[in-house]
Amino acid sequence: MRADLATQSTGAADACLALDAQSAACQYGKAVATGMEARAHPTKAVGLLNTMLQSLSAAESADPNYDKAGPSRVRALVLIRAPGWPLGPGDTDAGLTAARKAVSLQPDYPPNVLALAEALSKTGDAKGAHEGYQHAMDLAQTLPAGPERDGWLHDAQDGLAQK
Repeated sequence: MRADLATQSTGAADACLALDAQSAACQYGKAVATGMEARAHPTKAVGLLNTMLQSLSAAESADPNYDKAGPSRVRALVLIRAPGWPLGPGDTDAGLTAARKAVSLQPDYPPNVLALAEALSKTGDAKGAHEGYQHAMDLAQTLPAGPERDGWLHDAQDGLAQK
């Protein structure tokens, strides 16, 4: 099922790019679809993640604020979660830089703050990570109830529970 969804998403993103190759939405959609494909086909993940990062760069060039700084936020998450060289494109320092950029662009969006908190945790800044998770929780609690808000609160609580 995951592979089928990845294939459908890739097809939709490719169709979008055929209409407007410079569109932030199309490039971002291609990046997300490529990420889905990497999860569905782990043996191809390294190449796919590199392609995903290229699409995120193109989306960021077109509109850094697309999806509330999504290109920087997603870039941060890929870089801090992927294995580092030689196994993958992971780079926690570059991920931290991307997370800081997302927060600088859209500071009140909980997922950006969560990405920064995760990056701080991965780079060894436990105090900064704790403050980030608390801030993300505070931001999320000001929003109307719903599945996204509940997910952000859960992620912040999980981050705060880390030792």
